[in-house]
Amino acid sequence: MKTQRLFPVLWLALCCLFLSPGLLRSQMPQRPGKLYITSTPLGGTVTIDNQQMRRTTPFTFVVAPGYHKVKVTGPEGRPMKCSPESPNVRSGFTVTVNCTAEGREPPAKK
Repeated sequence: MKTQRLFPVLWLALCCLFLSPGLLRSQMPQRPGKLYITSTPLGGTVTIDNQQMRRTTPFTFVVAPGYHKVKVTGPEGRPMKCSPESPNVRSGFTVTVNCTAEGREPPAKK
């Protein structure tokens, strides 16, 4: 008689053990991504999503996944042109944003 009562309890415990990780994984927050922002000349003031950051270029910022609006002001106070302006950051990945002052070219890749 005890074996008949024990079987449903074991079955329920096994179901909870194997089904829980799948259910919980969908509720876990996504891992952040990174924005590596560089500029020519260096030392630009960075604004991400209308929030001024406390670091100057070059710097890597940890951000939530999704699209972000990036603006950089050069050391002389002029806005810089950034490419891309609205990068899409994926979970666990790093996106590079290159910003240049008007009339300057980004550094050549080696």
